[in-house]
Amino acid sequence: MSIKILAVDMDGTTLNSQNTLSAGNQEVLQRAINAGVLVVPATGRQFSGLPPQLEKINGIRYYLCSNGAVVYDRMKQKILHQDLMSCKLALRALTEISSYKSSYMDLYINGKAYTSKARYQDPLKYGVSVLHEKTFLASRIPVDDIADFLTGTQSCPEKIFSIFNDTDDFLTCWKKLETWPEVSITNSINNSIEVTHCTATKGGGLKALAGLLNVPRDSVMAVGDGLNDISMLDWAKTSVAMGNADGKVCEHASFKTADCDHDGLAKAIERFVFC
Repeated sequence: MSIKILAVDMDGTTLNSQNTLSAGNQEVLQRAINAGVLVVPATGRQFSGLPPQLEKINGIRYYLCSNGAVVYDRMKQKILHQDLMSCKLALRALTEISSYKSSYMDLYINGKAYTSKARYQDPLKYGVSVLHEKTFLASRIPVDDIADFLTGTQSCPEKIFSIFNDTDDFLTCWKKLETWPEVSITNSINNSIEVTHCTATKGGGLKALAGLLNVPRDSVMAVGDGLNDISMLDWAKTSVAMGNADGKVCEHASFKTADCDHDGLAKAIERFVFC
């Protein structure tokens, strides 16, 4: 059966290690869209933090954001599916994470990301890489205190992103949050923890979108490299791990392609979409 939905991770998959979109990936993604395939960015990023490189590709309509907690229809400017944490649950998670002094957090609400003023003013000091500094500053809203802000808004967050300067703190917090049945935890970079509602995953978001569009699972392909991609690799009928993927991720994919610096995504699309 032909591929009708192509879900692609962003960092380390669609974008290379320098956080850019190669000419090869751009050309093949555009060709797939022109052939009628629904190319769906599936990312841990919030909607306002989508990489600007995607604007080079015409015809992308649907987006899975915040690890599948939200599915957007950009053409109609509406949310098709969302799976949010309650305010109470998010505050509990924020309290737990902030108890580790080496942790720094961002909070995703309604497609926007909020961070502390200290982290915004000196992102490199607080766990943001040089490659992502510009994107971070462009897509974050600084607030005095994350927990106080959430308490004041009483919103239901899409995701909590946290990063740790101390590996022991990271491992201890991960193990603690793993015992919470109300949340799903994953990550896409070292020493980070991404918290969503227990059923909010890229796989869940992809399944929801396919159902809304009446696309059978057999016609869905997913490509990724990080732990937060595992759920969509498990759900999609055609699953491809990048050459730079973690070994655990590869165990959940039926196929493996080249790495993100050698157009592994383009090669996978050529093999399975244009075969």
